[in-house]
Amino acid sequence: MIEHETLQNYTALIFDMDGTIIDTMPSHALAWQKVGEILGYPITGDIMYELGGATVSIIARETMKRHNIPEQHFDEMVRLKRQLGFEMVEKNAKLLPAFDIIKANFGKFPMALGTGSHGFMVDLLLDKFNLRQYFNAVVNADQVTYHKPNPETFLRCATLLNTDPQHCLVFEDADLGVQAGLAGGMDVFDVRINQVIKAK
Repeated sequence: MIEHETLQNYTALIFDMDGTIIDTMPSHALAWQKVGEILGYPITGDIMYELGGATVSIIARETMKRHNIPEQHFDEMVRLKRQLGFEMVEKNAKLLPAFDIIKANFGKFPMALGTGSHGFMVDLLLDKFNLRQYFNAVVNADQVTYHKPNPETFLRCATLLNTDPQHCLVFEDADLGVQAGLAGGMDVFDVRINQVIKAK
């Protein structure tokens, strides 16, 4: 997926979670669809994929806007999505090939997880796949003020790893996450195309 020689250009590695090292996106998409069925609106996972890396609240707001869903449904929509998403992810999530990079480089680089998922979901997945041992730092959506494409998540990871951002390589699968890494001055390995995108 990525050459060992390429990694030698960096001193720390930062990984997105959903869609990058763990295949959770189909479960989240199905959860959004079921939220729509419950509330009576034709919701699919399209907006979630478009806003990959965004929080549940941000996706819910955009979903409500596009489907003309009344404001009073916001809290229920978020609650249902979190509940259904948790259930489906717990049952169906699986590791993706990028996890092989983590295993191969464990102990060779400091590594962090920087995700737009909330703490309860991150804890579920870290425990499900016994991943805590691999990461020197974990930053979830509850720990930052501004979310992807803002670079705060990845910049906080770099700080916790005690590494300058320009010496970190971010692994991402979504446009907002790629933008966040680049905005933080970090090169980004886009797992969709298996290429490093250089920060300007």
